[in-house]
Amino acid sequence: MQQPSAERPRFEKKELALSASPYVFLPMDIPVYAVEVTHKDPIDGELLQKALDRTIVRMPYLSDTYEIEGCAIYYAKNPLPMEVAHSSSLRRVGGRETNWHMLDVTWHDNVTNFAMYHGFCDGQGIYTFLESVLCHYYCMKDGVEYEVAGIRTDRDEMSAAEEFEPLSVVYEVDPGFEMPARDDGQAPYHLPEFGADVVETVRDYGFAIPSEALMGFVKANASSPAVVISMLVGEAIERVHPDADAPIVALVPISVRRMLGCEDTFKNCSSRAMLKIVGSELDGLPFAERAAKLRGALKQQMDPNRHHAIQNMLGQAARARMGKQDVGYWDEIKNPSAFMGTTHDTFYTDYIGSLHETPYSEQIEGVRFLCTPARRSTLHLNVIEHNGSFLIDCLACANVDALVDALAEVIGEHGLPFERVPERSFTLPLTAWRDGLEPRA
Repeated sequence: MQQPSAERPRFEKKELALSASPYVFLPMDIPVYAVEVTHKDPIDGELLQKALDRTIVRMPYLSDTYEIEGCAIYYAKNPLPMEVAHSSSLRRVGGRETNWHMLDVTWHDNVTNFAMYHGFCDGQGIYTFLESVLCHYYCMKDGVEYEVAGIRTDRDEMSAAEEFEPLSVVYEVDPGFEMPARDDGQAPYHLPEFGADVVETVRDYGFAIPSEALMGFVKANASSPAVVISMLVGEAIERVHPDADAPIVALVPISVRRMLGCEDTFKNCSSRAMLKIVGSELDGLPFAERAAKLRGALKQQMDPNRHHAIQNMLGQAARARMGKQDVGYWDEIKNPSAFMGTTHDTFYTDYIGSLHETPYSEQIEGVRFLCTPARRSTLHLNVIEHNGSFLIDCLACANVDALVDALAEVIGEHGLPFERVPERSFTLPLTAWRDGLEPRA
């Protein structure tokens, strides 16, 4: 095994990192994205390293890094060791600290943290990574080679589909399809809590709701979890800000793997839907009727033609940008990125779902996604189900105590049992994927 280098080595280039383009062309470094997993028992660091080694043998592409050539970014093979660290702090993913790897694993006491650079993969990609590591870990810890459907282990073979680049092909769009007209009306309501005093520290507020209760409520309203939770948040915002003078809009991230026929890829393969929770023709309708209609509005935005067309546009733009001959990468990132202008207001609702059910699930006490809300200027909700309970995690780089208290009132008034999770705070380090990639002779 090669030893780490104080200076960044040259790595063997692979395919263009087209799906990374919204992130790699940002002029600034972004915070790492992490998943915190709490276990019943203290972590065995040596066993965790062995589990990581087994995962990388099974999925070697997860140890890749990046190389820059001209204005193009390439995935590149990284033979340097990927090493877990015994630390209560996350590391700067992508640089010297992680041997130039874009994924990282740290542990302390009974907690493991899986961190990533969001240009390398998305939430589903890191889920694939951590579930493989945890499966191998518990197989060795319990002395049983568990067979778990849906989790990639070293007992099955890698397929080429796992490395598929979503933006490398042109997708079929039905003749006559027209992209729905963009709503250029009133801009979404911006929460006044996010003013000039926004800070780097993320405040983390949580609600735990029994899965049976929440899903029963969702079913009774003929809707979906992301829609119903967004509606509850919308009611809380109205309660705190009755003078809101613009539509209250939820942004809902979605995976488009199934629509694109690339369910197995680990790479960035996501889009988003916008739901006007308050400020539309649905205002005034009973909760259940609005919930059903908003679910219908969400389903309309899942039209495969729509996402095929979007991916075709993104792919064309990424290929054009990386194919530039008259400008290098370091000059190109001085230009504003379209991604920088993305509107994230009023709030984010990221319905993440759950880990696969396994024989060792009860040995995992909790799962939390840690991220810095977009531009630190919006309210971000991560919704995760684990062991019979939904965690609604409210993240903000500002004081949103009044909003969270109002959300507690709203949840209770709708008859949903819940527990408040103690508030905490965290700060995520910046990624360092460009560390050592400055122009070289």
